[in-house]
Amino acid sequence: MPFGLSLSKAWWLGSVLAMCGGVALADPGLAVGRQLYRGELALPGTISGHAQPLPPMATRCTNCHSRDSAAQAASGAASFAPLLTRERLLGPIARRGGPPSRYDEASFCRLLRSGIDPAIMLIPRQMPRYAIDDAQCKALWTYLIDAGETR
Repeated sequence: MPFGLSLSKAWWLGSVLAMCGGVALADPGLAVGRQLYRGELALPGTISGHAQPLPPMATRCTNCHSRDSAAQAASGAASFAPLLTRERLLGPIARRGGPPSRYDEASFCRLLRSGIDPAIMLIPRQMPRYAIDDAQCKALWTYLIDAGETR
């Protein structure tokens, strides 16, 4: 076995890597982005106009930006948010009658912190405003663009 791994250790390592859902663990940013998206790492946030922080379970991206929430909306349930796909984030989107705009890392991070989208429109206040640092935001952006699970 390479690197002195026994067969059982190599099997165990392969199993752990397979359970990670295809996220390239060689890039720690992707793993951090995935954990932030799924709520495995807490991301402090508040609702606009409120000072009280939301509980960590309420600030998970997957609460609103997931295939499950999209399926609920398709069945007639109210939808809070779109899927966060590479195509949706990088493609031109007309918002509220304004000119088409698209996200880049800076505008995505601005939206998370302030609620202002790339077309300089204020998004609904149900979307938390996050206390996210530059490294976390870059990791989340990278995950959504390069390895997101909502496509």
